Amino acid sequence: MSYIKSYGLYVPAFKIQGSVLHPSGRKNEHRIAYVDEDIITMSFEAAQQCLHTVSEKIDAVFFAGNMPVFKNRYHASYLADLLQIPQNILALDFFQTNRSGTDALLMAHQLIKSKEFKNILIVAANQSFPSIGKERETPFGHAAVALLVSANNGFIKINHTKSYSVGYAEEFEYKNNTVSYDPRFSRTAGFQTCFKSMLAEINTKNISSFIINSSYAKAATSDLKNAGVNIETQLISDQVIPSLGYTGAAHALLRFIYAAENKSEYCTLIDYNNGINLIEFSVLENKTFSLNKGSNINTYQDYLTIRKVSNFNSYKYKTVDMFSSEMMNEREKNQLLYLNGFECSECKTIYLIKSEQCKNCKCKNFTLKKLNTEGKVFTSTKEFYFPASFAPITMVVIDLIGGGRITVQLTDDMYVEQKNKLQIGSKVKLVLRKMLENGNKPNYFYKCIVEP
Repeated sequence: MSYIKSYGLYVPAFKIQGSVLHPSGRKNEHRIAYVDEDIITMSFEAAQQCLHTVSEKIDAVFFAGNMPVFKNRYHASYLADLLQIPQNILALDFFQTNRSGTDALLMAHQLIKSKEFKNILIVAANQSFPSIGKERETPFGHAAVALLVSANNGFIKINHTKSYSVGYAEEFEYKNNTVSYDPRFSRTAGFQTCFKSMLAEINTKNISSFIINSSYAKAATSDLKNAGVNIETQLISDQVIPSLGYTGAAHALLRFIYAAENKSEYCTLIDYNNGINLIEFSVLENKTFSLNKGSNINTYQDYLTIRKVSNFNSYKYKTVDMFSSEMMNEREKNQLLYLNGFECSECKTIYLIKSEQCKNCKCKNFTLKKLNTEGKVFTSTKEFYFPASFAPITMVVIDLIGGGRITVQLTDDMYVEQKNKLQIGSKVKLVLRKMLENGNKPNYFYKCIVEP
């Protein structure tokens, strides 16, 4: 068996109501990643939450998603480096299907059982959009979740896992086109065939609740009733879609974590997408979840502006070239990404970038100092020299808590509301984002958001 020792959730600050996407749209909300966010930045935030109080050594990192940012480069390795996890670990990517998140969880569970691994970090993220005009039909949403799967005790115990393959697929992509077969036939040949095979192997009497993560979940009702399951009390409804939307590869893991709100002796997660991943688990300790309220995207036009920036696979997508020295970025990574500053040995003045001597006392001796990610605004200015969807860019000089000063861009500022209005002395927090929305190379760096 294995355990979930800690977790992290990240949802973007912006949301759009179904009625804004379409006059007769669904009542649920859709969380939308901002123009400088992607699966890397969202996963980084979720993973930081997950590892915030963890001191154990990480043996492996698994990254799951729907649409990759990189090709011929591992997202898991890149994220591990951002998190300062030592190199030479097992780093694997799981992509292309909505079942990728539980694929990673099944793999982690088996490796923990082998006793060769003790702590595996899993992150799953989604930032995919439906086709323009199809938003009404798709309850899409963006989010990231991180789990630390451990051999030691945790708040969820994974008792058993198994995967059931099926050759038939109801809907898939082929040569950049969506292939969909007859819904009735597909439901029988795909989901129901696979579901019945799985149901024949489990003892439903020992299971207190079921989570079925599939658009075909209703087709399982009669089979569950025949197996003695009380649909009203034992089948857990989807709590994620109404507030976030359908979050792709992250969705099943989000529902898995949400189950921790209710202590359950034996719960079963059934994640279907061209096959089933079965995860039987017990909730040992209750957790409560609170998401940021988010700011509403007011118009469909603003939504399209954000969507255009994220649609980097489109032939109309235009990249922005910027000066970027890989050698310099790698050399200065300790400061620019890890935020390790320099403290003067004499007067204790702190610098982000090391100088030849302290500008305050002329001392030439410095010691490394980990900088805080929170601080207060010293001053700010608005600039137009950065290409941006929502110009101008606000540049902010921040006095960090504990010492040090940094100049970064303000983000999540599509709409200026009272809660995020920037003033001298405002409390701000550093977040990892894309430096340029349409950069033609990875250009992740810190920006800041106003803390409520």
